[in-house]
Amino acid sequence: MAQLNLKISQRGFLLVSIPLVFEIIFVSVLTSLNAQLEAEMRREAHAKDVVRTVFKLQRDMLDCATAAASFSLTNDVYSDERFPLTQRWVKQDLEQLDSLIGNNYEQTRKLKYTHAVAERGLKLFDDLKNRKPEAATLDSIIGTGATYGRVRSLVGQLGGATRDIIEEEERVLAQSPVMQSQHREMVQKALVVGVGLNVVLAVMLAMFFSKGITKRLEIMTENSQRVAKGEPLNEPVDGVDEIAQLDRTFHKMVDDLNQAEQHKQQLLQTVSHDLRSPLSSVRGILTLLSAGAMGPLPEKALNKVKIAEADVERLIKLITDLLDLERIAEGKSVLEVSSVPVKRLVERAVNSIVSLAEEKGINISRTIDPVNVLGDEDRLVQVIVNLLSNAIKFSPDGGEIEIEAEALEAGASSAGEAARSVIEITVSDRGRGVPEELRSKIFERFEQVKKTDATESGGSGLGLAICKSIVELHGGSLGVRDNSGGGSVFWLRLPSN
Repeated sequence: MAQLNLKISQRGFLLVSIPLVFEIIFVSVLTSLNAQLEAEMRREAHAKDVVRTVFKLQRDMLDCATAAASFSLTNDVYSDERFPLTQRWVKQDLEQLDSLIGNNYEQTRKLKYTHAVAERGLKLFDDLKNRKPEAATLDSIIGTGATYGRVRSLVGQLGGATRDIIEEEERVLAQSPVMQSQHREMVQKALVVGVGLNVVLAVMLAMFFSKGITKRLEIMTENSQRVAKGEPLNEPVDGVDEIAQLDRTFHKMVDDLNQAEQHKQQLLQTVSHDLRSPLSSVRGILTLLSAGAMGPLPEKALNKVKIAEADVERLIKLITDLLDLERIAEGKSVLEVSSVPVKRLVERAVNSIVSLAEEKGINISRTIDPVNVLGDEDRLVQVIVNLLSNAIKFSPDGGEIEIEAEALEAGASSAGEAARSVIEITVSDRGRGVPEELRSKIFERFEQVKKTDATESGGSGLGLAICKSIVELHGGSLGVRDNSGGGSVFWLRLPSN
């Protein structure tokens, strides 16, 4: 049975049907035993009814003889009225015995003889009652006369006929309690054995089927953990059921992922070596051309060269961002963590984009608490520079950008003093803002507020994704909210020193 290749639905059907079939057999056995017990009880009750009816027949025959003799001697009205009543009782008793004995051949034969004796008795009693009073003397009725002898003989014959019937039924009455006790004991044993077997069967089936399922599910769970760790998978599980199909699909998916990862690595290598290097050379040549190092160019040609130079620069930045993201995602980006003053981070970032801000006449104000953060200084400067660049791009000319840094309370120390463990840095602008439904999406790859931002502002759609990855590497978080004065507030929270 362990080698059966069944689907889970088929296993479930067996899990239900096998105990059900057992229950049906068990109930059938109980029903049969109970029917035998009831039949034995009916047999006992039938024997009691036969014995009781025979005794009543004997009593009614005596009453009938007594009434006939009494009327013959005294001619009293009571005996005259009682005699036909006892005759009717005797006939009813015989009919009752006919109904009770039914098709029992041996008892029917004995009952026929009883019928004959009873009918002769009734005729004799009737003759005795109808004798003329003057001919009826005490000596002829009670004495040694012929009538008394006939009555006595008839009573003896009736007793003998009915005794055989009673003896048969008394044997039944003697055996029935023993038989009933045996049947009850068999019912009790069947109940105990049936319930016990049913429990054992249910437990065994549940263990068998759950073992076949849970063991393979554990293998699949382990496989999912192996995928996360980059380890090879276990061998595919056996079977043709849904779990086996799912496991095969999972193996195929992992194979496809590994293949896709290989293709991605090949693509990254191609981009890194075969694309970025030639683009850098092209950029250098375009820079020389636009600077006039190879002779003056016509104004129209110079404009084309500058446009090409900007496009090449944007492509190089896109490639660099992609490579940075992949290195971070693969855990190849190593942080050089140290305690860094936030003020130094901000000043370095502002100095990097100050010329861009001056072109648009934008003022950058700074409110920095004297706090330090734990992190990689160059990486954190990269994050702040990206946030400031975006703020400048989407701020109106002559606007203002605010940078603030403060320590946030994250709990209390054992001495009851405020414990500061998180530093929040915010970059606020007065630009167009970020719709609420996009505030989480803009930190994903190639997601921007508007589809035209890439062409109009020169963005790649990777800057915020890189910022989020860098901040999360530091154990921090990054987000955006509305600015009360209009625009957006980008914030990042980092562990303090």
